[in-house]
Amino acid sequence: MSERMLPLRGISVFEAAARAASFQAAADELNLTPSAVSHQIRLLEAILGVRLFDRVGRGVTLTPEGAEYARSIRQGIRRLRAATSDIKARGKKGGALDVVRIEAPPSFAHCWLLPRLTDLMAHLPGVDIRVNAQGSHLQGDRLPWAPLTDAPADVQIVYGDDDLWADRASHMFSEHFQPHCSPDLLNGRTLDSPHDLLRETLVSTFQNSVSWEEWLDLQSIDFYSNPVDTVQLDPSHLAIEAAANGLGFILESSILVQHAVSAGKLVSPFPALGRPGLSYWILAPSAKRAHSTIDAVVTWFKEQAASTHPV
Repeated sequence: MSERMLPLRGISVFEAAARAASFQAAADELNLTPSAVSHQIRLLEAILGVRLFDRVGRGVTLTPEGAEYARSIRQGIRRLRAATSDIKARGKKGGALDVVRIEAPPSFAHCWLLPRLTDLMAHLPGVDIRVNAQGSHLQGDRLPWAPLTDAPADVQIVYGDDDLWADRASHMFSEHFQPHCSPDLLNGRTLDSPHDLLRETLVSTFQNSVSWEEWLDLQSIDFYSNPVDTVQLDPSHLAIEAAANGLGFILESSILVQHAVSAGKLVSPFPALGRPGLSYWILAPSAKRAHSTIDAVVTWFKEQAASTHPV
């Protein structure tokens, strides 16, 4: 087989058989005979040079290599289905599909963007909004990158300080950090000073720009000289949800806790003891895909940021 050619028929048959764990079920699905399915699998195994199935009695099970190949094939099929869906949508609309791909840090997407997503979709009806909050090499170490010919996102939300982003991105808002907890955790009692937190469970997040150690040090409290119950949860939105459920106290970004505070799920026992953190920025990284809808999305983000009042 040429390196440029793929055994698509065999791959299709393999995917159906792997999904059903049955040659008979794959044959029924694909309108083939079981012997035809078996033949295609043997051809594919010969091409790949590995055994994909173990024959067990009258059934089959995937070998370790077969299971790994099946996972990869499923991912590829999902991409093919998405591409096919895009083209069909273009055909129905009689023109280009208006897609805007947004990439944002996971906790920002969860805590800030998700509660506002309905508004964005209402603001831009008919636009195919796609949000990737898995993180990527572009978030990486929070380092800027050169403009890309075709970036994997049309709108990028990044997190860092002025030295990194001020010359290539628009500032959205800056954060500060202070302790928060569930109102039920206070339960009518008042913490007299930050030192009282040492008797509580402190929930930390590894990548936060301000740590409990730093914040307590600013209050003249040596974190390491006191026995403290701690738990680490990453990313931040997990810590925020845990605190809202009463697990303990978090030291979190004012941007990320805003929705939970507004909903009454979190309160701050020391509202005057905030500590500056970093900032969120927005840019359109692609040097190739510039159009009015992307500009409209960027404008929406900036307007929402301007109306955001961090706690």
